[in-house]
Amino acid sequence: MVLSALSRALDASQSHDWHLSIERQRLAGRSNIYVVRSETPVRSHSRWVVKQPHTAWSQDDVDSPLTAHEEFLALQRLHAHFKRMDVPFRVPTPVAYLPELDAFAMEYVAGVTIKDLLNYRSALRPANLLDGLSAAGTFLRHLHALELLPTVDVDLRGEAEKILAVAEEKLHPLGLSLPDRVRRTMVEFPALSVTSPQVWLHGDFGPANILLAEDGSTVGLDPALSTVGHPEDDLVRFVALVSGVIRLAPEIVAPPVAGIRRRLENRLLQTYYQAPTRPPLFELKYLHQLARRWCRLRELAQQHEQNALLATRLRVIGSQMRLLMADSERRLVHCLRG
Repeated sequence: MVLSALSRALDASQSHDWHLSIERQRLAGRSNIYVVRSETPVRSHSRWVVKQPHTAWSQDDVDSPLTAHEEFLALQRLHAHFKRMDVPFRVPTPVAYLPELDAFAMEYVAGVTIKDLLNYRSALRPANLLDGLSAAGTFLRHLHALELLPTVDVDLRGEAEKILAVAEEKLHPLGLSLPDRVRRTMVEFPALSVTSPQVWLHGDFGPANILLAEDGSTVGLDPALSTVGHPEDDLVRFVALVSGVIRLAPEIVAPPVAGIRRRLENRLLQTYYQAPTRPPLFELKYLHQLARRWCRLRELAQQHEQNALLATRLRVIGSQMRLLMADSERRLVHCLRG
C-alpha cells in the first residue's frame, strides 16, 4: 500500500525503469514512518519519507498528533514561508498527501538531529551541539515570524495557578508533589501581568525535531501550526527535553554538571531572545512543562525498565525533576525581585 500510493503520487508514468522499496520503517510511537528508496532518481530525489500519524496517541507533555492532511498543509505553509525568506533554515519539501493511507510524503533529508548530539562526548566537546542549539533558536525565530499577530496581556498569577492545578491533577495521583519552596512561591505569587507576542506554535519543538542537514541547512521536522500561543510554549518544551535527559542526571550528585546544562539552555534561549534573559513567563511555563515531563518520564521508565532497575530509575527521575524545578524557581524569584 505505501509503495503503490507513493508511486502514484510521484506519477510513475514518466518513467518505466525505476523501482521503489522500503529502506526502513518505524511502526510505533506518534506515527508510522517509512523511508522509501528508488533505484533511480525521480524528480531529482531517490529517497522519501512517508508519515502516517497516530491521531489517537496521547501523552502528558505534548498535544496529540494532527491528521496527515492537517500536518501536510502545515508543512506546505512553512515550506513556502522559509522559501520566501531565502535563509538556510527550512522544512522538508512536501511531496503529496496520500488519502488512501491517511498519510503524506515528503523529502528525505540526510543529517543528524540535535538529539543525536546529546551525549557525553558533546558534554566534553560541545562545539557542534552549541552550534546546533544556536541554529535551533534561529529556526524557531524564523518560524514564529510566519504571521504577525496582536500582542496580549498574560496574567502571571494565572500561570502560577496552572502549575498548582497540574500538580494536583497529574503529580498527586502518582504520589508526587512540587518541591515545597516551588509550591510556596506559586501559592504566594503576586498579581502581575506582562505583554507577550502571540505566534503560531511549532507544537513539538524538541531536539529530535531539529535536523542539521548534510547540505548545511537547518531543517525543522513535525511542525503542527495548529495552535496560537506564546513563544515560550515552544521554548520550554525544547529546554525541558534537553535538560531532563538522563545523561545530565549526574548533576544530582556532581553540581559542576549543572554548568554544562545551563550553558546548553542559555545558548538556545539567548539565540532566540537575542539577549541573556529568561523572562518570568518562560520560567512559569517551564515549571508547568517540567511537571508534565515528570509524568512522561515515569511512564517511559515503567514501559522499558526491568523491575529490578525501575525503583532506582524513578528515584533518579524524581531527583532530577525536583532539581530543575528548584533551579527555575530561584531564577524566577530573582527576576521578580529584579
